[in-house]
Amino acid sequence: MTDVARFSGPNSDPAQARYLFRYLGGDEWLEYRAILRVFASTFFAEFTPQEVESAVSPAGIDPSVVADRMESLRRWGNLTVSSSVGNPSNLDDYYRKRNRYLISRAGQEVFDLVEQVLANVDEVGDVQAGRLRDLHLALQTLNEQSKVGFDRVDSQDLADVVRKVFDLHKAFTNELTQFFTELNQWQSRYDLNADEVQFFAGVLVDYVHEQLTEIERMTRPIARTLEEILPQVAALLPALRSGLAVRVEEAGLAQNVAVRRLAGTEVADWKHLEAWFSAQPGQASRLDELTRQAVAAVRTLTANVTRLSRVGLGAASRRSDFVRLAGFFDQAASSNEAHQIAAAAFGLGSCRRLGEQSADSDDPAPTITPWKDAPRAIVPVAMRERGETAPRGLTTPINDRRHERELLRRHRELNRVARETAAADLLACASDDGQIDGARLSAASFSMLRDLISRSGLRIGIDSDRRFATEVGIRCEVQRNEDARTVVHCPEGKLSMHGLIVIITPATENSAATSASP
Repeated sequence: MTDVARFSGPNSDPAQARYLFRYLGGDEWLEYRAILRVFASTFFAEFTPQEVESAVSPAGIDPSVVADRMESLRRWGNLTVSSSVGNPSNLDDYYRKRNRYLISRAGQEVFDLVEQVLANVDEVGDVQAGRLRDLHLALQTLNEQSKVGFDRVDSQDLADVVRKVFDLHKAFTNELTQFFTELNQWQSRYDLNADEVQFFAGVLVDYVHEQLTEIERMTRPIARTLEEILPQVAALLPALRSGLAVRVEEAGLAQNVAVRRLAGTEVADWKHLEAWFSAQPGQASRLDELTRQAVAAVRTLTANVTRLSRVGLGAASRRSDFVRLAGFFDQAASSNEAHQIAAAAFGLGSCRRLGEQSADSDDPAPTITPWKDAPRAIVPVAMRERGETAPRGLTTPINDRRHERELLRRHRELNRVARETAAADLLACASDDGQIDGARLSAASFSMLRDLISRSGLRIGIDSDRRFATEVGIRCEVQRNEDARTVVHCPEGKLSMHGLIVIITPATENSAATSASP
């Protein structure tokens, strides 16, 4: 496999390498950019300041500043001075040939990167989901070679297949990450014009759905193939030890020459590839996470487009609102009127507080409790398993409780009939004057009598000589008399009440109103 080597130098330190981007920071960055463009297309060419002046003068750049600009680029590491002096005939020719520049490797890479970003800054990146099919075919080829035995396969063929696997993966992940980054930025936009609304509503949503469908269709076959290859990675890596990296290491120059190893020559590279397609214990795969984030972003986009369509584009767009407000300022007759417009547009009204509980009102631990000491949070299944916060499914229907209500009604009716029967039995056991001394009561009528006696003192008090209580058509009167004694019998035993006379009579309307319990 091919490796890239870099000798240790002034740009080895990241603190020094950052100077490679210094030419972008000032107002004269266009002059630096034009100078580097002269060198970028000819990596091995050498130019003097005079030659560069002739090349950039048609672009309107002052030739007098070119020499200083080139020297600054040399200090920053974008350019380097040529060591070739040729065959000078005199001292002036020597210095003229000595003052020659060529672009450095780091300067070439930085220039290409900057130009690519500037050229594509406003473009929407396309995701080639078909790369996953090619990636799957390459992995299947590698899997077949593993079954034959890596020691029986030509090392160059193995290196080509591994390089194809990781090149396809890198290209796909770069496109996918950039597209989802743009999608995440779009979901918070409100200043949309008509073309952008049409793009979001008619193009982007369908496109994201197609890409996610293709990705989901190929993710599992790739994950299954990786599961078969990963146990054989330890036997694969020795067959990939070729190229510049191995030769530098064998020559003992690893400390002086930094070699960039290509992906696939270490176990960590295969673990990283597995993390993209296969879920790890307690963690979803990278593609699953991106899919959930894309679905959430599309939902937000759809909600924004729906909001704009509901009330009309001109009234809902923030850009349209600000343009209209700027027209008001432009037509203001005086500065005082402009101040009034600003106060009406940006002023704050009175604050309003609503008596609502906070979202964590039922949290058993206060907010200052460390998370390691707090109890485990209750996470809904949809959020825990799929990362979704929106409710799913249909609304739970209201249960039909007619049967339960009918059972409750019948139960209350039976209780009412039972109490009326007990009251009639208790009234029948009383004598002509209403006393129940010596009466034999049933269990239900005895329970009612005991309840009436206990309730008779709730309103008047137990110290009163006469107390009353009513129940379903009967009236119980309890009189205090030191010489009296009332005894009643029931299936559970005998109740003796010393100093009390109990009288049971039919209840009247006045007596019921007078002795009603609170």
